[in-house]
Amino acid sequence: MRKPLAIAIGALALSALLLPAFAADGYVLSVGVTIFIYAMLAVSLDLVLGWAGQFSFAHAAFFGIGAYTAAIAQRDFGAGFWSGLPAGIAVAAVCGLLLGLPALRLRGHFLSIVTIAFQTIVYLGLTQWTSLTGGQNGISIQPIAGFETMARFYCLALVVSLAAVLVSWLLTHSRLGQTWQALRDDETLARAIGLDTTAAKLGAFVIAAAIAGAAGVLAAFHIRGVTPNDYTIMTSALIVAMVVVGGRGTLWGPLLGAVVLTVLPEWLSFAANYRLIIFGLLMIVMVIALPQGVVGAWMSRKRR
Repeated sequence: MRKPLAIAIGALALSALLLPAFAADGYVLSVGVTIFIYAMLAVSLDLVLGWAGQFSFAHAAFFGIGAYTAAIAQRDFGAGFWSGLPAGIAVAAVCGLLLGLPALRLRGHFLSIVTIAFQTIVYLGLTQWTSLTGGQNGISIQPIAGFETMARFYCLALVVSLAAVLVSWLLTHSRLGQTWQALRDDETLARAIGLDTTAAKLGAFVIAAAIAGAAGVLAAFHIRGVTPNDYTIMTSALIVAMVVVGGRGTLWGPLLGAVVLTVLPEWLSFAANYRLIIFGLLMIVMVIALPQGVVGAWMSRKRR
């Protein structure tokens, strides 16, 4: 990692850690928690989209699976956050494996269609299987004992998100990460030189789904409930936008995208009637002006 980038990331992490001491407003901390959740989602999707080169528009499905697993576990078995978190991770990882299997034979637009179909099936399941999910009414969740205040929950969310980012960073700098890059650049050549592309694809989907499941558990306890409308195809599109705006395959790009695309709608709240229009126009300008994303364009300039 470049020294200036490492210093900047360290400064941001320190600022995030000290925020509760200076922000008395619970709204600011709540937005901070939302940023942490979307940072986990964007970074984990980048493992599939940016590093392994596999198209996926189903990340909100894993997000919802993790959230509903924790909610159902608490409602039916009295499970808390500390048991709901590993349960949500495990169930989401298994679903990621099931989605990853078609990726062994499909690629490009065909894989995108399969992931959209999976996202739709999960959403319909959440809305229609009322005996399990509560349908449109969702499921309410009790707060975590000892973390009832927003400041304490903020610190918990910060630790969980930092752990997820650290795991992702270690993976991208491992042999598996090198295999993902080879798979992304030329799958045929990667297979010809003896790399296990099958395991690499499955690993990307499973790991990304597991982290998204953890983000779902965190989100469920943050808003103290789950409803299907939080896990639609539009949520998946937003997560993809965070990766693209920040820069695919950079790890730090999706973090930046998560911050910008979480804060921007809040900042545009003064223009409530035109917020989506302004948001959409800014997205179009960003994609046209910086097709590699913000961090991707910066890295390309540094290389030149």
